Amino acid sequence: MKPPDEHIPPKAAIIPYYLVAAFAFVLLSVLCLIAGRAFTGHYFQPRILAITHLAVFGWATMIIFGASNQLAPVICERRLYNEKLPVPIIALLTSGAALLVTSFWNFTLNTPAYIGGALILTAVILHAWNIYKTASAGKENIVRDFMLIAHLWLAITCTIGILLLVNLGHPFLPEEHLFYLKIHASIGMAGWFLQLIIGVSSKLIPMFLLSRTEEKKLLNISYYTINIGLTLLLLEGLVFRASWGRLLYFVLILAGIVAYGRYVRICYKTAMRKQLDNGMKQTFIALTLISVPFVLLLIALITNNNVSPSTITAFGFAFFGGFISTIIMGQTFKTLPFIVWMHITKPNTLPEVMPKDLFNEKWVKGQMLAFLPGYILFLAGILLRQTVPIYSGATLMILASAWYFIHVVLIIKKLENGTRHNR
Repeated sequence: MKPPDEHIPPKAAIIPYYLVAAFAFVLLSVLCLIAGRAFTGHYFQPRILAITHLAVFGWATMIIFGASNQLAPVICERRLYNEKLPVPIIALLTSGAALLVTSFWNFTLNTPAYIGGALILTAVILHAWNIYKTASAGKENIVRDFMLIAHLWLAITCTIGILLLVNLGHPFLPEEHLFYLKIHASIGMAGWFLQLIIGVSSKLIPMFLLSRTEEKKLLNISYYTINIGLTLLLLEGLVFRASWGRLLYFVLILAGIVAYGRYVRICYKTAMRKQLDNGMKQTFIALTLISVPFVLLLIALITNNNVSPSTITAFGFAFFGGFISTIIMGQTFKTLPFIVWMHITKPNTLPEVMPKDLFNEKWVKGQMLAFLPGYILFLAGILLRQTVPIYSGATLMILASAWYFIHVVLIIKKLENGTRHNR
């Protein structure tokens, strides 16, 4: 069912984000191949920093911003507060990410790096403000709460990131740089990505499965345990400059994930549509893959200072390369065809076209059959500190990301063709 036309944002608020993110995904895979040897060393080095921030801002956050411009009006049942603002936001985010990633890659942490960080923070604040103004006038629900708190954590993450960027060139923080880096990474992963994905997927999964039961109480448990854990982590690190409670915060966040997992399980058990398409299969694979980074993180917490740097590197890659990338790849072909369909059928002149007609289901399966072995090989190479599986995995990821990019472009071209047909 289509939302009312007045809730549909303009194409410029959504489509460019998908295009830029898809291109960044290809670039990200290529850089993983070029910098393959760097993944066998310490995680705090220029090329890994560059690749990480490209994954965060060029790939994952970019496509999430575009999707949220579409989903926020649907979830809140009102139009996007400012429909023109996404255009300057994507310009700020793209240029900021380009400057920051290039600066990290060359490790020239000077004016361009600071400008890049400032542009990203500006884009984040503007987007968060637009989502907040959209959501604040809509209906109160747990999905809205997850979206809003996730954007708050993103703004905090970026603020700490800029402080760390300045600290690299002009040390001023009382503790060592890596102490704050762990806080920065933790609240970015669990505060921004994890909560945004929980919030949005808790709306989309029962909708796509036609679930008859949704246990909202489990989402409330997830919301509070994750945010209590993150708040305590932030206060302990920044105020008391300690890390004694991190295992407790890990348990709180894990409890939130378990509660969310039970919510998804109930949705599936009561689903009227249990036959999953490839996009939903990838979503459930991604939800399974989240266990990998959490096992690696638990190992790091238990072993404390004795943990191998490769375990930390593997944790970061497992989170972004496995969980985040897999769920985005799957959900792209649930959301983008629907977005294109809404626009080309708006005048109601092509009633026979459905979202499933706008993409190739076999391609979605093929992309994942190429990507998952690549991810496994790359992760194994990091843990074993061997370049052969790293290069082999990166090659497969390049194939999968290029296939994904072409698929996204072809879907968007159908938007242009549909618009011309309607005219």
